[in-house]
Amino acid sequence: MATEIKLWQIKEGKLVPSDISMVDSGRRETDDLERWIKNSPEVLGNDVIIIGEQIMTKRGPLDFLGIDKSGNLIVIELKRDKLHREVLAQAIDYASNIATWDAEKIDNECEKYTGKTILDLLGENFDLDEETLEEISVNNTQKILLVGTGVDESLERMIGWLSDNYDVGINVLLLTYTKTSNGDEILARTTIIPEEVEQEKSHRHQKKIHAERHILRKEFWTQLLEKINQRSNIFSRISPNIYSWIGTGAGKSGISYNFVINNKWGDAEIYFDAGKDSKELNKERFDKLFEHKREIEEKMGQGLIWERLDHRRACRISIKSDAGNLRDKESWDRIQEIMINLMLKLIDATKEYVRSLN
Repeated sequence: MATEIKLWQIKEGKLVPSDISMVDSGRRETDDLERWIKNSPEVLGNDVIIIGEQIMTKRGPLDFLGIDKSGNLIVIELKRDKLHREVLAQAIDYASNIATWDAEKIDNECEKYTGKTILDLLGENFDLDEETLEEISVNNTQKILLVGTGVDESLERMIGWLSDNYDVGINVLLLTYTKTSNGDEILARTTIIPEEVEQEKSHRHQKKIHAERHILRKEFWTQLLEKINQRSNIFSRISPNIYSWIGTGAGKSGISYNFVINNKWGDAEIYFDAGKDSKELNKERFDKLFEHKREIEEKMGQGLIWERLDHRRACRISIKSDAGNLRDKESWDRIQEIMINLMLKLIDATKEYVRSLN
């Protein structure tokens, strides 16, 4: 469990206890501890990004909302003094509320605080590629991080019990503050449960989610390929896989027609990626097709989503269906039929323009 940290200042060869607390020093939670964490979120851990501050929940405003690289949301509750058992019930109340939030709600909160979407933020902070990002299940699991300058014995006992026996993602971060005789302020940190243990727990949860999703995807693609092969031979040489997308060549190297299915929607798309060092070529090809946007969308009979993706190597043109998602297994037949119809329309509307590209 937690290791108590004591700090001493070395003065004239002697160790002088340095035990001035935040309260003794006149520091305030809202004015100081929150500001320090906001300006230096790495103090919370290497695997935590803050995506919101003072976010309103049914229980009231939570101090910070974070996310880890596996997509788990983290309730971060701060106290400038000792943490007592009551704060656990408060944090669980927050967590039970945010567990019901959908992707749109979370993205909105994230963009208000960071100016970026969840996936863009994760990709930039953890250097994750697009395929890895698509594997992430945002808010599949919620975690709790309680931050204070001390913890009472009953709270420490409850947290250890929840973590050890029920695999709950919960931890206490203790910040030890002191001020030297020279006026220098020092902040030290420790956790009740080692960070490596919590990260391994998240990794196990994510692996289980991936395994379940891989089984679903292969089954979904098997059914979809059987159906489209009855209507067209364009996917006849493609085998079902475990990934969120499945594609076939568009008759031009580095361009493919892809189906995509995830936990939010399904889509049909044209994907531009000719491989390493191809960013300039991909953008050039996208721009050439964009010149024919009006004619292509007239043939489609509806608008498309044109994503040049200037911050990435690839580009895409897609059309999404909100008829259902991967988890909505009872609606798979309808989802697959809609995705196939969209794909065949997309191919018919774009094939002559794709073939004319460099």
